[in-house]
Amino acid sequence: MDSAALKNEVIHEKLRLVGDSGVRDERIEVMNPYTNKVVGTVPKASVADVKKAFKTAAEYKPTLTRHERAEILKKTGEILYSRRDQVSDLITAECGLSKKDSMYEAGRSNSVFNLSAALTLMDDGEVFSCDVSPSGPKRKIFTTRQPLRAISAITPFNHPLNQVAHKIAPSVATNNCMVLKPT
Repeated sequence: MDSAALKNEVIHEKLRLVGDSGVRDERIEVMNPYTNKVVGTVPKASVADVKKAFKTAAEYKPTLTRHERAEILKKTGEILYSRRDQVSDLITAECGLSKKDSMYEAGRSNSVFNLSAALTLMDDGEVFSCDVSPSGPKRKIFTTRQPLRAISAITPFNHPLNQVAHKIAPSVATNNCMVLKPT
């Protein structure tokens, strides 16, 4: 990844929607808050795009194993770490964060994906005793965790990568589908 942000090149992102990375007619400009220069553009999703995203999320059936999810999360963390300088440049250009803060954000996002990968492999159920109070019967309660399947998330503008990482990583770890609208 070239650091287009440092070269003053405008980045034109594609819409990532249910395997469709096509071009949309309407675009939203992403501006540097200090220079008011266009850093990039992103497609403006239509109402039909949003309906398609939520319909697909509602129909989602989890299929990935814990191992597969952990590997996806680890690889994501590795890629973020290997590109942290470029990611930091883009965050600085897009949000106006200092280079020090944007480097911290890039590193923290890596940590979020690595932690989520580790937690993915942990047992997903717990056992509790009921007899912890005078009226509690002598028995055990067994719990299990099931994916919610469809999650929607909107992230704020500040710390864009870290906020997104805190939504995506747990969603992948728990085998859920997410409709994400970053700000």
